[in-house]
Amino acid sequence: MDPIFAAVISRLEAMHQEYFDYMDGLSTEELDWSPGPEMNSLCVLAVHVTAAERFWIGIGIDDVSERNRPAEFLAAGYELEALRAGFAANIAFYKEAFKALDASRLAEVVDVSHFMARPSQRVTRGYALLRGLDHTAEHLGHAGITRQLLDRR
Repeated sequence: MDPIFAAVISRLEAMHQEYFDYMDGLSTEELDWSPGPEMNSLCVLAVHVTAAERFWIGIGIDDVSERNRPAEFLAAGYELEALRAGFAANIAFYKEAFKALDASRLAEVVDVSHFMARPSQRVTRGYALLRGLDHTAEHLGHAGITRQLLDRR
């Protein structure tokens, strides 16, 4: 596997572990707790992050998954193990997909609008991989704050 893809997997695994650290030991009710109106629960964050991560990295490797973004923000009732399984499924998929991927393809341009209903947005495959990483990191901060607020309620 190309070192760049190994680094992507390593970073994702580290971030996923941080999500687990925030969610471990919580009941389904606690995972569904929201700090306030229009704020996401840890369950919503986990469902949204795994779907968005798989979508963006899928663009980078030419294997885009279907997703229902609005439904991600309504997620509730998931047990911790189901959320963990979503993260694990992503890593397993990336490990297999990255084996056959040539890093020279990261400079190729793709149009995101081919994969979802939005205006034309042309990005490189490398950008799509980075977007998958930075989106996961962005919401990791939200998950940490949500856990702190949950613990203080």
